[in-house]
Amino acid sequence: MKNIYLIGFMGSGKTTAGRALAKRLGLRFADTDLLAQKLTGFSAADFIKKSGLKAWRKTERSVFKTTARSGGRVIALGGGIMPTKALRPVFRKSGITVYLKCGETGLFKRLAKDPTGRPLLGGGPGKAKLAIARLLKKRSPYYEKADFKLDTQGLTPAQAAAKIEKMVRGYYGNHPDK
Repeated sequence: MKNIYLIGFMGSGKTTAGRALAKRLGLRFADTDLLAQKLTGFSAADFIKKSGLKAWRKTERSVFKTTARSGGRVIALGGGIMPTKALRPVFRKSGITVYLKCGETGLFKRLAKDPTGRPLLGGGPGKAKLAIARLLKKRSPYYEKADFKLDTQGLTPAQAAAKIEKMVRGYYGNHPDK
């Protein structure tokens, strides 16, 4: 089985649903943000403050390329990876993509619980709402190109994982050569 890439905005449930999905499918789980943090020794927020967003994206891309080489994983991708044009062929060749979609209101509610680790939201509720709207508008066209889409609004991670499992098993049932 190829990799299953979970894409979407921060707070959409990629990590929590991804862990549950990997367990259901008996696959290994990886999260590019967590791997980048482990590699650098800094949280995303601290790394971005120290070295800048451009350096974080470079690290994130490097981690993705390394992680994508191994097949048979559920991989939660950082929210900013999908718009990277150079990586799109890697997605297509090495796996399938599942967009975990969540509306602005749902994202804001989820992200408001822990805003400190989200440097792109700019701090404060007003700025966070504007940042979510701006970034979603910019990234959604890329996310929408995913092989599958799942609205995670109102779903628990276990429910999301069950729905993704059904999609993936249906795909591989119809594409046994994949």
